[in-house]
Amino acid sequence: MSEITAARITNLHERIKLILGNGAGENGYGQSIASASVTSLNDTISASDINNIYADMIKARIHQVGPGDVRIAEIIQNLNVIAEQTSFFVNDDGVTTVDPEGDLKGISDFENLMSDIEVDKFVIHPSEGGLELAIQDRLTSSWNGLRFQELSVTFNDKDHRRHFFNTGGEIRFSASNNNASTPKGLDWAELCTEIGIVSFNHSATTSTGDGSGTNIGNYGLTSEYQTIYQKVGAGTYSGIYAGNLYTLKARFDALNPNVILFRVEFNDVVIDNNIDNNVDGRLESTVQEFRADSDSVSVEAPSYFNESTLS
Repeated sequence: MSEITAARITNLHERIKLILGNGAGENGYGQSIASASVTSLNDTISASDINNIYADMIKARIHQVGPGDVRIAEIIQNLNVIAEQTSFFVNDDGVTTVDPEGDLKGISDFENLMSDIEVDKFVIHPSEGGLELAIQDRLTSSWNGLRFQELSVTFNDKDHRRHFFNTGGEIRFSASNNNASTPKGLDWAELCTEIGIVSFNHSATTSTGDGSGTNIGNYGLTSEYQTIYQKVGAGTYSGIYAGNLYTLKARFDALNPNVILFRVEFNDVVIDNNIDNNVDGRLESTVQEFRADSDSVSVEAPSYFNESTLS
């Protein structure tokens, strides 16, 4: 008779299914599940019951922390005794011996790791994802005033959108103004550099550079545009051009919530109501995506389309 009840295995199954499987709301990676609920009149469980849980948990944990010490190990069928904390070997003659990995096979080891998986549910190890170019927009002629790019990101359905962000997926924005020669163009080039890479994830928008991010991510969107990031130019090459403004806004499509719309604004702000010099250079807006893409967890990419362009 096992010391571990079927109810505890079923509880582990339900918990990992919520994270690794389809889930609901802010839970769910959208992956197939190996484990199942255990129903037994005498509460006995088998090595395969635990090992299926192991397979699911390993997928989720490697996705979060990468390959390495995941703190649990598989049960060896017909040899390991299933225990609370430390498993051991017993042969057909009833002789017991030490299992070198026994301290990784206790049911409490699985339960402790499951708690960590739940805490780290939005985490993705860099090795478990891929960075891809999603879409670009550029303006090669000189310009003034407000120029913007509006792009749509379309997911297959509401679950696809959830799974993309739940697995640590991000939509990343950057900008550049190359080949500028005038102080104004150079100021815009500097502003684009200071932005760094702006990342939109499940619950926040952050930047590797300067500027003001927000606590608005996928789960904070509404059907109205909200500013999720903004950076004001400092006028590095000429103080009279200080105040130029890069703004990133986002919303979901009220008619189709599977679509997220982003608006990237380059605003050559006029302070004295007089149009000043044009901005020279090659202005470019680049959008990349970082998504789960490994043997452990993989989510399909959404599609990207420029609804409005800088030109």
